[in-house]
Formats: sequence, C-alpha cells, structure tokens
Amino acid sequence: MPGNDRRVVHTPAMNDVWINVQMWTAFRGNFHPFLEIECDVPDAGPAADDVHAWRERAMATLTRVARADGWQSGRYHYTAERRDPDGRVLEVFVQGVLDMETSDSV
Repeated sequence: MPGNDRRVVHTPAMNDVWINVQMWTAFRGNFHPFLEIECDVPDAGPAADDVHAWRERAMATLTRVARADGWQSGRYHYTAERRDPDGRVLEVFVQGVLDMETSDSV
C-alpha cells in the first residue's frame, strides 16, 4: 500500500515469506524498523534449513528493492521469515546484515 512501510515483491525466486528490514541509525545507536517485504516462494523453493540458499534469495531481493527505492548508504539488518496470516513469525530461515553503499550518499 502506498505510504506505509510494507512492500510486496513477487519474484520467481522467492508462499508467505517476509523479509523484515531494520536500518541502523547512529543517532539512536541501534537498528529500528524500516521495511517489510512480502515475497512469493515457488513450490520448489529452498529447504527451510538451507541457510545459504535463503541468504542468496534474501540478498537478491534486498538489492533489487534497495536500488529501485534508492536506499541511502548504511547498515541494514534483515530476517527472512515465514509468517501466519496474522503476521506472527512461525519460522526464521536466515538473518544477516546488508552494508549498503551508494554513490549518492554524502
């Protein structure tokens, strides 16, 4: 929906998987909520315990969204997770940190 912090990305590489993104702020000295990305996973998606495959898929999605949205340089923490229809986390597939550098940053 326009104007909020949820974004739906339908990709051939990613059923009800979300990537929760938090952004580092030096002012606060910690991560704060930034964006939630809903992804589709094909029937032949990675096994739940295949951390490497989930990391690759999450990073590909994050990179694509970051470029499209023009994210600023900085550190972003992400978690790829399966959620129930009410938004509760059922399973975490992978989590990590994305250090983003752009040529537009000051």
